[in-house]
Amino acid sequence: MRSTYLFFILIVFVFSCKENSKQSSNIFTKNDLNAANKVLLESVMEDAFTPPVASRIYAYSHLAHYITLQSVYKDSLPEIISKIKGLESFKNPEKLEINAELSALLAFSKIGKKLIYSEQFFEDLAFNLKEKAVDNGLSETVIKNSENYALEITTQLSAWIDKDKYIETRTYPRFTSTKKPENWRETPPDYATGLEPYWDNIRTLVIDSANVFKPKPLPAYSANKDSEFYKMVYEVYEESLNTTEEKGKIAWFWDCNPLLTVHKGHMVTTIHKFTPPGHWLNIVSQITEKENSNYITTTKAYMLTSIAMFDAIIGAWHVKYKTDLVRPITYIQEYIDPDWEPILQTPPFPEYTSGHSATSASAAEVLTSIFGENYMFTDQTQLRFGLEERTFNSFKEAAHQVNLSRFYGGIHYKQGVEEGGRQGAFIASIILNKLHE
Repeated sequence: MRSTYLFFILIVFVFSCKENSKQSSNIFTKNDLNAANKVLLESVMEDAFTPPVASRIYAYSHLAHYITLQSVYKDSLPEIISKIKGLESFKNPEKLEINAELSALLAFSKIGKKLIYSEQFFEDLAFNLKEKAVDNGLSETVIKNSENYALEITTQLSAWIDKDKYIETRTYPRFTSTKKPENWRETPPDYATGLEPYWDNIRTLVIDSANVFKPKPLPAYSANKDSEFYKMVYEVYEESLNTTEEKGKIAWFWDCNPLLTVHKGHMVTTIHKFTPPGHWLNIVSQITEKENSNYITTTKAYMLTSIAMFDAIIGAWHVKYKTDLVRPITYIQEYIDPDWEPILQTPPFPEYTSGHSATSASAAEVLTSIFGENYMFTDQTQLRFGLEERTFNSFKEAAHQVNLSRFYGGIHYKQGVEEGGRQGAFIASIILNKLHE
């Protein structure tokens, strides 16, 4: 009788261990996180969010994922809540029996859904994640606990997100150009009003303020052919006269215009593409696939890159609307060549500093810190848009090519892209130092 009882206890113990093993096994891998990031990029592209707004959506979604995962894997992921502005009162929920990766991915999905219009992208993502959990033997209790855990975290994060001044800036007056020759004016073909003129009001995540970087002073505005300003603009014009097929390819590869308009007579069509920060998050996906990175490394790469780009864009937009500098197309058509057109469509906001340069340099700085200085990679992001892939010897080389692309494309001055690049790298270095303290 006693031996039968012991045998029964042993059987229960074995099955219990198997069940716990299923619940704690790596059901969700970096492939699931990369797939979730793809959903994020596709939804933002579908809704045609602008680069600043897109950076906010990317950063908050990946931050929700990171915070949730880190609350469980404290030994593998550094704590960052105390270093993110406004999260001082955040409390981790009580951990019951959960699957950490499932909970983190559901938190990602909940925040993503909150911030975009096409909610079905994230409804489908959450459904598929729970279906995979069921198919891989996670119990109903663990799935429900994981969902509730994510909900407790995202409820707090949602309240914090709503206080970042985004909602308020939707109600501020439209930016109107001064019409002064030195200042930005609405540019063809759409003559759109200035985009996100109050973006430097948005709460930064890590840097102290939007004005942490002091760019090099611009030359004094002048239409005199002997002036430094005229020479700065003429350099863009001269480059366009001597362009090559390769330079054109570089310009288009990094165009990253989320809403390109094509005008044919009275007809206007639009083409949706990844934003500049979206392009770099797609690079993260490609790199982690290439390296077969583990879930922890992939999580770090997305979180650090998205935070750096978010703060870098706030910094760039601060300088843009403080300097309010005229774009090349306006000056060139007025003083040099009235029929001149740039290769790329000029975006609707002031020139200095280059937002794409700041975004790319910040991402390159972060990815270099993770994968190394001389990391060769091939970027296939633009294949789906009919462009070729490009190979780089390092992330910083890619970021430098971004600078050239805006200059080759005729939408930025050399100083604008060079200072934008310095700005992005400077902001990223602050973030890396603070988060690694």
